Amino acid sequence: MLEGLQHLLELQRLDSEIVKRREVLAALPAKRKQSEESLAAAAAGLEAARENLQSVELGQRSAESELQDQEALLHKLEGQQFQVKDNTAYTALLSEMEHAKEAISACETRILEEMEAIETGRQTLAEAEAAEHDTRANVERERVEFAERQQKLEAELSALEAERALVGPQLDAKMLAVYERVAARRRPALALVSGEVCKGCRVGIPAQNYLEIIKGERLITCENCKRILLHPDMVQSAGGTPLDSETRSETPV
Repeated sequence: MLEGLQHLLELQRLDSEIVKRREVLAALPAKRKQSEESLAAAAAGLEAARENLQSVELGQRSAESELQDQEALLHKLEGQQFQVKDNTAYTALLSEMEHAKEAISACETRILEEMEAIETGRQTLAEAEAAEHDTRANVERERVEFAERQQKLEAELSALEAERALVGPQLDAKMLAVYERVAARRRPALALVSGEVCKGCRVGIPAQNYLEIIKGERLITCENCKRILLHPDMVQSAGGTPLDSETRSETPV
């Protein structure tokens, strides 16, 4: 079974590499979307900063316009002081003038507040412009990197699948069928045994099965996880790599 085991281990290695690349490829669209969303968020922040600055600038102009109106009104009222003939009318005129002065003071306060808001708005806008510029540069760089990475992964995947197509037929048909059946349900399909324990699921295996695994005359699967069980000595004799890492989660390429 040694020669068949070599092909089986190679098939497992190829399948592991294929799965890794497929997983990375499958994750790329989400990463692209996240990258584009960061640019959209930066653009939205920039637009909000522009709108805020426009709003406070409009508020300042409105306050300045109202100030001019109130100053014109006060000037008009002051000109009427010497035209009033009775005390009642004079008192009413003074009251109007006082209201105009209060309105002027309020407008001046508003103008000062709007000027401070404009200064803050301009600073915020400058920061938003810098953030959007940096984010856009990063996203454009990531677009190139994603495209290059996808192209590389697809080329590697194509090469691995071509290699797998050559290895599969070298296996005994029954051995290949068992492997494909297990791999369709669980990956990796192979697991080492340690003593009488499957290292894939950490569950004990029957003593008779363990003896069969040591003999290496036929494939034995774990009754719990259904993986094909191999003895470390068999793997070493076949020139294969340790399988411990294969039974853990895959690391993205």
